[in-house]
Amino acid sequence: MIDPVLALLPAIGAGCLFLSAGVHKLRDFARFVPTLAAYRLLPAGWATVAAPAVIAAEIAAGAAALAMPVSPALGRAGALGCALLLGAYAAAIAINLLRGNTRIDCGCLGFGARVPELRWGLVGRNALLLAAVLTALLPVSPRPLVWLDAVTVLGGLAVMALIHAGADMALHLPRKEIRS
Repeated sequence: MIDPVLALLPAIGAGCLFLSAGVHKLRDFARFVPTLAAYRLLPAGWATVAAPAVIAAEIAAGAAALAMPVSPALGRAGALGCALLLGAYAAAIAINLLRGNTRIDCGCLGFGARVPELRWGLVGRNALLLAAVLTALLPVSPRPLVWLDAVTVLGGLAVMALIHAGADMALHLPRKEIRS
């Protein structure tokens, strides 16, 4: 059994990530559809139909994961949804990397904000996030939460956000060519 804070932290973190990602895709729907189509995992023309489903899945999973403090069952369902999405996104990126189809915007926050390029680091990042989110599904000790737990969760979320932002920046740095 793990401490309840160790389940709350990844669930709330994933909830914030997916809720914000879903809202971002909804707000920039016109750019999300071609990004989804560029992965070439769906039959031609299906991206327009699939895009709202992807957005709805992100928003629903994120919102449900955020409910973990008040409804552990709903929060665990949301965390599972977030984990499934992370796994699907890692697989989609890996498939395209193996195909050599790397000049795609990853579909993360900020369409067109960077040079579009898939990298194996994105697969690794998603795998690490997936592992973290899966901890929210572990059995939790029955101890009651206290005020200090809220401080711990907020501090942990701030650290997680900084790590995620730093990793995102590092993953999108221009590649240096090695000359021999």
